[in-house]
Amino acid sequence: MLNHIRLMFIAFFMGLFLVACGDDNSTQDTAEEAAPMASEEMAPAAEEPAVAEETSSIDGMTEEEAVAKWGEPDVTQTRTIDALTITHHEWHGEDGITSVQFHNGVAKFSQNIPAK
Repeated sequence: MLNHIRLMFIAFFMGLFLVACGDDNSTQDTAEEAAPMASEEMAPAAEEPAVAEETSSIDGMTEEEAVAKWGEPDVTQTRTIDALTITHHEWHGEDGITSVQFHNGVAKFSQNIPAK
């Protein structure tokens, strides 16, 4: 009798542990939060097509081409993880801040923050 009660308690607490570790709501929350953010990001791009064209032309650009286009960067950070070298450059100008992230010397991400 005592063994049956012990097994029931173990099964009960194992079930509670599995329920506590399972987090199905996080994927729903992330998808719901991402949808409004995407629409907010698209609104400024529609208002200023020149900025959108400029950032789309940055993708695939090499570091040398970016330095030739904007000059020497004001801020530079470099990180190396195994065979991947990530370099982040920022240029501060009168029209705003342009930041570009390079993976092994090729631009992958870019952002233009207009001046106020």
